[in-house]
Formats: sequence, structure tokens, C-alpha cells
Amino acid sequence: MKNDWMSTKYLVVFFALTLAWTWVCGFIPVIFGFTETGAGTFVFYFGGGAPSVVALFLVFLTYPKDNRKDYFRRCFSFKHAGWKWPLITIAVFTALSAICIAVGVGLLGFDMPTMDYIKAIKANPLNILLVLLLSLISGPLNEEFGWRGYALDRLLLKFGFLRGSLILGFIWAIWHLPWYFTPGQAQYNLLRDSLFHAAMFVPSVMLLSVFVSFVYIKTDRSILAGALVHMFSNLIGSQLLSSYTTDMSMLIRYTNMVFFLGVMIYTTCSGKFKTEVEEVISNIRIKNGITEDGYFRFRG
Repeated sequence: MKNDWMSTKYLVVFFALTLAWTWVCGFIPVIFGFTETGAGTFVFYFGGGAPSVVALFLVFLTYPKDNRKDYFRRCFSFKHAGWKWPLITIAVFTALSAICIAVGVGLLGFDMPTMDYIKAIKANPLNILLVLLLSLISGPLNEEFGWRGYALDRLLLKFGFLRGSLILGFIWAIWHLPWYFTPGQAQYNLLRDSLFHAAMFVPSVMLLSVFVSFVYIKTDRSILAGALVHMFSNLIGSQLLSSYTTDMSMLIRYTNMVFFLGVMIYTTCSGKFKTEVEEVISNIRIKNGITEDGYFRFRG
């Protein structure tokens, strides 16, 4: 019997179950008109954990013991992730936010972000623990066991770095569809302000996906490092600055997109990075018993 647990069919199962679970939970409060109630909030956020829960279910159900151990090592090992790229990630998003404030407030006359979270931390430094917890829960914890942890390796094998990252980014973006119809969510406000801004959420997430994949490659497939990019993107580029006007929100989004686009261009032009990607993909094949033609070796 072939050891086909890395096959594309499981990737399709992962995406189908994840989208179905999230969309059903996300649209039930919308369809039945109880979005702004406690029950509606519970059902909505119950659907938000689908990427990680579905991925973990498939990992425990299908992964051989050694590969399951490697998966969780890459999820939780700071030693594997290293400190270089998490620190670079913090520096990148801090610089991008500083540029946006300087341009938006100093040159364009936008209102200064109120930075409510930063004020709360200044009032009580222990609040930073709550802020970090909220940032961890609102994205990395309920998504990254799935997006980078489960899906990305399979997409790299089948489509290569750029196409695989963009495909994952597109699915990641449309997964947020219920957010557009749920009051209190950023996408809901975008849709009511501008159809164009709402639509641009999709390419912005696709470009962010390329940057997360870039760090994933640079850290030898550290799922934790990818999750930290997701976390710091939300924390530094959004949560610590909130609240802010729609104009400032879109300036932040478009500035980030320009940076991510630069990273994408680098990944397509750099021979060194292409070699790194080839080495990573080769290691995925070796560790998972996959031949160059996509078939699975027997495991004795």
C-alpha cells in the first residue's frame, strides 16, 4: 500500500473542509439575523478555528509518527525558527507602520491613530501579556497549523514557490468572506466604505502570503516563524495602532503591499533564493518519501 498521506487529495480535503466549516459558521448569524448577539459572535468565531483544527485532525489521522513529530517540532521550536527572522519581521512591520504614520499624519493630514493598546500598556505594563495573547489568538493560533503548517509544503511541491504562495494567499483571502458581512470586522467596514478597497483585501493577503512563505523558506520550513509573521503583521500593523481612520487603514495596507511586492520581485529574480527553494523542496521530498515524479516510496 502506498504511503500517500502527502498526496494532493488530502490538500483538497483540507481546503474543502476548512472553507465549508468557516463559511457555514460565518454565514449562519448573517442569514438568521443575529450577528450582533453573544450567540452570533460565538458561532462566528467557532468557524474561525477551522484551518488549524482541520489540519490537526488530518495530521493525527494520516501522518506517520516521525513526520507528525517533525510537524510539531516546526510548529513550536524557537530553536528551529531562530531569532534572526522573527526580529527582522518585527523591524519590518515597525518601519512600515512608522512610515505610514509619518506620511499619513505629517504629509497627508490624516488623523493620528489613537493607539489604544499602547496607551493601555503604558498604563499597566502587564497588559502587554493580554495584548500578545489576543494577537496570538486572532490569526496565528487558529489558522497557522493549517495554512503554513499543513497546506504550504504540498503547494510548494505541486506549484513551486510563487504560484504555491499566491494560491494559498487567494484561498486564505476568500476564507474571510463572512467577515465582509459581520459588523465589527475590518472587512465589513471596508465593503461599506469602498468596493475597491474591499476587493483589494484579496491581493493584499496574496502578497502577504508570499512574504510569509519567504520567511518560511529562510527558516527551513519553520511553521512557528511563519506564524510570527502573521502575528506581527496583525499586532504592529493594525492592533497597536488602532483605532484609526479608513484613510490611514488603506495607507497601511497599500504600503505593506508595495513592500510585499518588492519581496515577490526579489524571489523571482534572485538565483540564490531559487536555489534555497529547490533545496527546501528537495528536503520535503526526501523527508516524506516522495520521488521526483510525484510518486510515494514504500516505507518498510
